[in-house]
Amino acid sequence: MKPFARALLAALSVALLAAVAQAQAQAPIKFGAILPLTGSGASYGVWMKGGTEIAVEEINAAGGVAGRKLEAIYEDHAADASKAVNAMRRLVDVEKVPFTLTSYSAPSLAIQPIGAQNKVVMMNGGGQSDALAGKDYLYNNIPVVSNEIGVIADWLAKDRKFKAAVMIVANDEAGRNGAKSFRAAFTAAGGRVLAEEQVTLDGTDFRAQLAKLRAAGGDLLFISSYGRNVSIVADQAREIGITIPMAATSWVLIPETLKSKGAEGMLVTRLPFDPNVPFAAKFKERYKTDAGFFAVQYYNATKIFARAADEAMKKAGGKLDGEGVKNALESIKTFDTISGRLVFQPNHAALMDIEAGVLKAGKVEVEKVIKAAQ
Repeated sequence: MKPFARALLAALSVALLAAVAQAQAQAPIKFGAILPLTGSGASYGVWMKGGTEIAVEEINAAGGVAGRKLEAIYEDHAADASKAVNAMRRLVDVEKVPFTLTSYSAPSLAIQPIGAQNKVVMMNGGGQSDALAGKDYLYNNIPVVSNEIGVIADWLAKDRKFKAAVMIVANDEAGRNGAKSFRAAFTAAGGRVLAEEQVTLDGTDFRAQLAKLRAAGGDLLFISSYGRNVSIVADQAREIGITIPMAATSWVLIPETLKSKGAEGMLVTRLPFDPNVPFAAKFKERYKTDAGFFAVQYYNATKIFARAADEAMKKAGGKLDGEGVKNALESIKTFDTISGRLVFQPNHAALMDIEAGVLKAGKVEVEKVIKAAQ
């Protein structure tokens, strides 16, 4: 090859590599969001996706992450762990994402080994099983269930003076874990659990189980479940003559429960949220409904990822991968969110303030704020 031709080829190669590098630098940063977009938990999915969408838009409008826009790739697990695994495979093998949002306990636990093996960070903003804590590459921007249930059990026994509870429990990882935690915490606070009945998450008739709980007595009905069956439980409990107060964690704060007549007066916990922040108004204008707890969770999770990704890219000269995001999360640890200050504990679960209050006319009237020991 003549010297001129070799020089021209070298120049073209350099130009091509530069063009590829520039294209990669300008390409959007893709991340996953494995959410319950259909099925019994679709109401959660509406909030989760909406919160994510607004966060992405705000981040991109402010210049993106290191000058690159974010792009969310949504996958539906429909509360099915096997579907979550298939979705995670697509995100890892096809989309090559460094990060994904996840939700629900069983689906998050099912995808965690895939994420850890491929060094993809997972952020769970909805599932609360204690088994989610201490998992490699899996972070929870929500307290695990023993934390939140510890708060509500203590409040119910010591502040509200309940003595004997009965429980209706979703027969899955989250429901059973929640019931186990409540039994332990309520007993430790001086109460007793008289009876427990399990139900399927997608069931529609719980009268037989509720009748058994009514016969057991007690002065409190604790609901360790989530999704639309909570409103059905609440309405059917009142229908068959159960008059004792009901209590539950933030799991139940979805539109079906908020609109349920049977759920009026339910005693609940939730993470703090100021309804006057700009996000709330933006969410309501777009989706024609109030920004619920899980909309806030996934808005926060997306903002946390963006900050960690930006930090990772600064340290790696513009390169972004899951290991870099993980290291940035471990380094930063404390994040200011619209729910207040969040601290990731060594077990990767969030430490945050928790509010306790009463559900009235679709809103939570806060009675007490339990400060996190930060």
